[in-house]
Amino acid sequence: MAIRVVLIDENIFKSLLLASALENDGINVADTSNSFADVEKFMKKHKPDALIFSLDTHAIQAIIASEKARHINSDLGLVFLTNVPDIRLLGLRTKELPRGAQVIVRESVTQLHDLATAIKRSIQDLDVIETANKSMDSSSYTESTFALALQSLTAVQIETLRLVAMGNSNAEIARVRLVTEKAVEHTITRMLQALKIAANPRHNARILLSREYFRFVEVDNQSPKLVS
Repeated sequence: MAIRVVLIDENIFKSLLLASALENDGINVADTSNSFADVEKFMKKHKPDALIFSLDTHAIQAIIASEKARHINSDLGLVFLTNVPDIRLLGLRTKELPRGAQVIVRESVTQLHDLATAIKRSIQDLDVIETANKSMDSSSYTESTFALALQSLTAVQIETLRLVAMGNSNAEIARVRLVTEKAVEHTITRMLQALKIAANPRHNARILLSREYFRFVEVDNQSPKLVS
């Protein structure tokens, strides 16, 4: 019997395209929605084997919605789609994902076999939280020094990068991080070095960092919140 899934993505056009592709690949897409608030309704109506969530615009809400769905069906498979090569850019850490959840980069969705495999694994491997196989492999991003270098950044550096991109001053970041402004300056300097962004008097380093950040992260008018 075909696996039954529900797609939750704020971009309903992307959901419909993906639903059509999955149907052609033998996955039964019971419904699509652009609202996380519909999750409980769809769980009771369709009793899906797995949910597929967009993890970019409202990452925290997606996690909360997935946990609510798991309260209804503890064996529910969960797959999160993202545009970013490292979910720490969204304020998330792997250990904060629901058990067995699979994360797959949208670029690899063109290889539907990978997505279908991730759906099946999310159902079968509920005792393992894993960032899904080659879908998150850096080989997909060989054209970007930034994406490759993310692997070497610490949690503090990723968090600082996010705060810089959200327009926070060094003083504001220092207050959030409970450190000195000098410590923030050192963190930014180390990030520039790790990301191989050369100092240029014609360009503000914060602008260069923000530009790289927003190449991967889609956000709306609400600034993402830190996950403690």
